Amino acid sequence: MDQYNKLSIGQVVRSLKGRDAGKVAMVLDIIDSSYVLVVDGKRRTLEHPKKKKVKHLQPFNKILETEKITNKKIRAMLRCYKTQKEEQ
Repeated sequence: MDQYNKLSIGQVVRSLKGRDAGKVAMVLDIIDSSYVLVVDGKRRTLEHPKKKKVKHLQPFNKILETEKITNKKIRAMLRCYKTQKEEQ
């Protein structure tokens, strides 16, 4: 459980559970020790982030810049983390 407490704002994560399983997103905000808000720039925009349980996320070792960010920049930064299975 300690790995889940190490999430930070701007960190790249992959969803493990739910309708968005397998999708890559970025942590926008940390609500508490159990929940974060994630965005992907397409379906989950900055205006409508997804509340997600931390235990349902797989963290990457990459933290993205969050200053002056737009949905277009988020999509561009997350593009290299997507897999062929997701894009279908």
